[in-house]
Amino acid sequence: MDKKTCLVTGGTSGVGKAIATGVAEAGYRVVIVSRTEEKGRKAVEDIVRKTGNTDVSFLLADLSIQSSIRDLAEEFKSRYDRLDVLANCAGILKPKKEVTPEGIDLMLAVDYLAHFLLTNLLTDILIKSAPSRVITVVGNHRYLEKIRIDFDDIQFDKNYSGFRAALICALMRAVFSFVFAERMKGRGISSNAFHPGLVKSRLGRYLPLYLKTFVNAIMLFVPQKCKTGVYLALSNDVEGVTGEFFVRKKPAQIGLSAYADKIGDKLWKISEGLTSIIHIR
Repeated sequence: MDKKTCLVTGGTSGVGKAIATGVAEAGYRVVIVSRTEEKGRKAVEDIVRKTGNTDVSFLLADLSIQSSIRDLAEEFKSRYDRLDVLANCAGILKPKKEVTPEGIDLMLAVDYLAHFLLTNLLTDILIKSAPSRVITVVGNHRYLEKIRIDFDDIQFDKNYSGFRAALICALMRAVFSFVFAERMKGRGISSNAFHPGLVKSRLGRYLPLYLKTFVNAIMLFVPQKCKTGVYLALSNDVEGVTGEFFVRKKPAQIGLSAYADKIGDKLWKISEGLTSIIHIR
């Protein structure tokens, strides 16, 4: 059980599947998170066929439900004794506002809080496996530098826009990645955010038909690889590097770090309240 292990959320498609495939090619044990058994089995079969690595499996979880995320963390720790890489890649885009059974905005729940909660729940095994890595997909930092989190409307109740919610959640993930890096200094866990570039995905599956048709047409010409994500998961060049934002496999000098320093603790405390997680110091 001492084989290096990578857990990937959103591993059935898009960036998550691309990273899972790249890490599997390197010989890691890969575990992907899937909402359904059908999608999980198909993704595992695809990855095994492409890489020849048979040590690929999936765990079921609905990342919109916090109790399911808690069950996922417990199941992972009961099955595996190490976690070398946690790849936070899951995401959805909902054009209309929806609320989870736990009363959380659906996009906030999946696109941000799921990453916050799962990472915190797995911190103990990440520390045990040190040096370990947490990599979090964010997106194009140029867009994120132009927006700010409205703490008076953290659940997007006012004038909901799916695209705006997606950007805000991406900004939250970036801030979380930076704050987590700071909190984990000296514990052997690195935390970095990254822009994946264009990767074939199913992110537009919930869009209106006219938009979905347009997005699907573009996806025909988009690669199925995520070089930056795989680089952060595997490369010796980034061993010990933490608190950075990577673009095209290189740290980018961006303005988000200063914003994270300013509001990071506030976002963390709000996230604690929304997930009932114990504060990590």
